[in-house]
Amino acid sequence: MAKEGQAVALDNEQHNEFLAYLSNTRHFIRDTLIYLLTCRAGLRIGSVAKLKLSDVVDSSGNPKQVITLSKSITKGSKTITAFINHEEVQYALRRYLKVRGNSKLSTLFITQKNTSFSPNSMGQIMLKHYRNAGFEGSSSHSGRAFFASSCLKNGMDIVALSKVMGHSSISTTQHYVRHNQEELMQLVANN
Repeated sequence: MAKEGQAVALDNEQHNEFLAYLSNTRHFIRDTLIYLLTCRAGLRIGSVAKLKLSDVVDSSGNPKQVITLSKSITKGSKTITAFINHEEVQYALRRYLKVRGNSKLSTLFITQKNTSFSPNSMGQIMLKHYRNAGFEGSSSHSGRAFFASSCLKNGMDIVALSKVMGHSSISTTQHYVRHNQEELMQLVANN
């Protein structure tokens, strides 16, 4: 259970359910990529909204594996390296680039009215999707919480996770350490 005020982190089953839900929405290719950038690369929704096309594709138009988030689009105004090499992200990015078209906008994500998203409007879209999918307590930050939980469960140490998430302090990263009762029972039983 998340502490009060914290976004609920989905588990693997809920992650798959949410992807299935998104596949039946109007802008599923775009919104799936938005979600995957939060849950597979650990990006904040504000950074996702501000990504430029040139941030994620090279000069030949191929998706990058590692991107640099400039301090103008990150929380805390610091340059962060982000890894978008997860196969789900790469697949979703390729799909989105095909449907994005040749908009003259520099931002990666464009609305149906051919404008850029604000971080708030993108966050509201994701919040609506979480609610419609039945994930109460989830927010645009839930993907980032899923990312942190997944990294820790897959053996990433908290120091590395702190760096990947762009935190200045490990104590900030510790807020993402969440275990449910079943996981804790397993850990104790296997100790």
